[in-house]
Amino acid sequence: MTEAEMDKITIGMKAKAEKVRALNAAGVSTSDISRYLKIRYQHVYNVLLRSGAITKAMPEAEKLEIVTAQTDVSGNIILPKRLREKYGIVPGEPVFLQVGETGLTLIGRATALRQIMQSAQEKMPDQAALIEALLSSRPSGG
Repeated sequence: MTEAEMDKITIGMKAKAEKVRALNAAGVSTSDISRYLKIRYQHVYNVLLRSGAITKAMPEAEKLEIVTAQTDVSGNIILPKRLREKYGIVPGEPVFLQVGETGLTLIGRATALRQIMQSAQEKMPDQAALIEALLSSRPSGG
């Protein structure tokens, strides 16, 4: 949405919070609202959260499955085939480890790409198509 279109939506409004709510209702992204009003992203987010326009993303409670895997003499982790298939982990292709306070989370390439694209669409919608094109043009092993 152009700045002129956002001006039309917010005409006559004095309070920034009122403008934030109106622009959000018109489908303007949080980042674009922040830039347009020259306020922090967090300010926009808090206004929308307090107004009920958005809710905090709470991870759904999921039942954790504990799986025993083995390591070989080189320290390589040997994952059961059913897990490799379930999570799209291809032998020889890189996997990613998220390091946390209490341990590691292993992520396959396909899942990592989905997470990156979701984040790009939420935080940089105007760049999401370019990021997707760049990521999909990379060789699968690279």
